[in-house]
Amino acid sequence: MMRGGSGRKTGDKWVDLDAVVVGLQKGHLRFELLVDPNLAFDYRRGEDIPLEDILKSYHVYEDAKRGEHATETLVKDAFGSDDIFDIAPEIIKQGEFRLTHEQRDQLIEEKTETIIDHIAKRAMNPQTGHPHPPDRIRQAMLEAKVRVDPFVSVDEQIPNVVKALRVIIPISFESVKLQITLPASFSGKGYNMVANAGVIKSQSWGQDGSWTGLVEIPAQKRQELYDELNKLTKGQIRIEVVR
Repeated sequence: MMRGGSGRKTGDKWVDLDAVVVGLQKGHLRFELLVDPNLAFDYRRGEDIPLEDILKSYHVYEDAKRGEHATETLVKDAFGSDDIFDIAPEIIKQGEFRLTHEQRDQLIEEKTETIIDHIAKRAMNPQTGHPHPPDRIRQAMLEAKVRVDPFVSVDEQIPNVVKALRVIIPISFESVKLQITLPASFSGKGYNMVANAGVIKSQSWGQDGSWTGLVEIPAQKRQELYDELNKLTKGQIRIEVVR
């Protein structure tokens, strides 16, 4: 049955004329999907939206505008599967597509705040030994005229951002990795302390409710975190430095 609105049938769905292309480069090959632009944008920002609603076609394309399908062999080699519902999340979340001006501004703002949060948690001012406040990092990014790309991952952008910031502010990334185990009775508050101090690299919860995590924190925050957790747990905590 044809869906409401004008469109043309491709594969298992009718493709509305307002569909947009989202494409992901894999080596020398490009793979594209036809999607609803608003639902795809919300999905890549973390909203739980059924893929059936986002996808305007159940085909993977080499060139969606020309209707050129990617072969099942190429798709499977690139993604490890040729099932559209296995492939679509990666393409939608990591691919490029045309945003409205408002969507682009929103995505840039969100990614900028994530970059600032990462740097604030990991870096310090080597002249004082203290972290740079987020507002100082934000201001330095403005002064350095840093341009945040809405489609490039935070980890890929941070080296270039830091390089630009070093022209404006002294910044160092001396850090230490700690393996921390919190007893169940203190795991909730303790987890928040750890998460605020640094970046949690891995974690697991025990059957008894205890929490164990590997966290990377600025070196200068190490003693402060020790003191806070020992005070919270009355010494019932295990902390080991990971070399």
